[in-house]
Amino acid sequence: MPQTLGPLDYGCSHWRISSQRAADLYNSGAKLWTREYLKDIEHQLDHSYTMKRFSVHQIDGSTIEISNPMFQVQNPIWKPHVKYQEYWQLVKEQPNGPIETYLCSYVVDWSNLTARNFRELIAQPMQVFDEKDLLWRNSATCKHFSALVQDLLGTKTVKTVKKVLCFGLGDFCRSAPEWLKREHDFWDETMEVKNVMGCMIQHLMALTIAQICCSNETAPLLAQDPEYTEVAEEVLTKKGFKIVGTHGAGGFAEIDEESIVISPFAAAPIKQIIVDLARPVLIISTGFGVFNNNE
Repeated sequence: MPQTLGPLDYGCSHWRISSQRAADLYNSGAKLWTREYLKDIEHQLDHSYTMKRFSVHQIDGSTIEISNPMFQVQNPIWKPHVKYQEYWQLVKEQPNGPIETYLCSYVVDWSNLTARNFRELIAQPMQVFDEKDLLWRNSATCKHFSALVQDLLGTKTVKTVKKVLCFGLGDFCRSAPEWLKREHDFWDETMEVKNVMGCMIQHLMALTIAQICCSNETAPLLAQDPEYTEVAEEVLTKKGFKIVGTHGAGGFAEIDEESIVISPFAAAPIKQIIVDLARPVLIISTGFGVFNNNE
């Protein structure tokens, strides 16, 4: 008599079950990100020296703990930061991590600082920033940009803007990496400035928007980019920016209905985060295709 084999369960993988669970939660109204969780993980990473473990919230409300390899390390070469797992990673593209993180819209990861810290800084970054500021304010591009922003906002809307939030605008003080210099036969200080000019202009655009939104005084400017050098933070602070979210999360908790968001090239899924948190007055970002890069 033929032997009857037991049922095959090769299709019942942890990932397949988890992805269905994530889709069900999202369709029922569960949020991937909340202000509370973003503030919480930023606070934990701010105190990473004294944290043996980090607590990360899953989208079903449960919590997992992640051990901290840099606990009480005096001079860590690894910096913790928030790594985001956007919607499509939770339901379509299997996350690159342990099973326990499959329902996490964010986890903790670490960046090695050795190569980055080895790079020098450009010469006189404050002076360079001031020079580009003057060129920007006297440019036709600035005039057209200002007119466009004013037209988009309108007279009444401008008065409702309470802050301008900048995400991932880039560091403009660190010199170019060695691989980039090797691609050119000649590299001098002029090339160094040219390499960071795009990041400077993005910050100058933010300053322009903040000035448009307040007739008598500049609207508060908040900037988040884990790649900022200390010198860049000093320059921006002197120019009126407040540095937030140095580990990549806290600044997002500031998004509300009275803010303008500037985020052209952030690594985080900024548009998905915004959907869960608020409806800003204006969003300056890339095109519409970033909602789903998996199709």
